[in-house]
Amino acid sequence: MNKALLRVFLIAFVVGTLMLAACATTGGTKPDLTEAQKLGNRFTEAMSHKDLDGAMSCFWNNPDLIVVLFGNVQRGYDTVRAGIAQMFAQNESVKLVVNEISYVPIGDMIMAVGTATYDLKPIGGGPSQQIVERWTDLEKKIDGRLVYVLDHATMVPK
Repeated sequence: MNKALLRVFLIAFVVGTLMLAACATTGGTKPDLTEAQKLGNRFTEAMSHKDLDGAMSCFWNNPDLIVVLFGNVQRGYDTVRAGIAQMFAQNESVKLVVNEISYVPIGDMIMAVGTATYDLKPIGGGPSQQIVERWTDLEKKIDGRLVYVLDHATMVPK
């Protein structure tokens, strides 16, 4: 199967899944976009302060959590935590800035799409690295808290 056809299939699959999720809502309350903005702010602040517990409080604490970061699939809360801990351990400083964001309520979830910039300063010197990413996430209120249940980021080519 060629890459273009595979991309079309994956996009159709994701859109179809989101539409089914919207149709299958079982009377849940409509998500609050203000709460979604607060979640994003908490995550950005935690990442910029290398606060591992703060960053992880933004994610669903469940083995079904999925984070896709630059082509690498991380499944489960513990795996995501280890990945973020490794990023913090390798960098003297991490600064995360959200450049733009759009929210789309879907049933009892929120889809957010945007771009963000990471500025990373490695431990022990060396050149700083700037990474611009295009991301999509799904947020859902679970146990009274809005959390990321899926996060997907792709590096924007320079």
